[in-house]
Amino acid sequence: MNSKPTRETKFPTGTLVFGLILVVVAVVSLSNTIFDWTLDTPLFFISLIALAGIVMIVSGIASAMKRGNRDDELPPPANPNY
Repeated sequence: MNSKPTRETKFPTGTLVFGLILVVVAVVSLSNTIFDWTLDTPLFFISLIALAGIVMIVSGIASAMKRGNRDDELPPPANPNY
């Protein structure tokens, strides 16, 4: 039996946010074509990037708070003979 502690994998927040940006751009472009409405493109992209930045900041703060709570606990010793 393997007694090594499993390493937690880090969630790729940047990849998720970038993917969501691409999905939003695609949906807005498609709806612009289908419904024939006008769009202020520079304002749309500035707002989209600002929102993505806010999401990444909140995600980083949440991750740091989660990590801070976990640092209070002592990890098990690697070798029980010590």
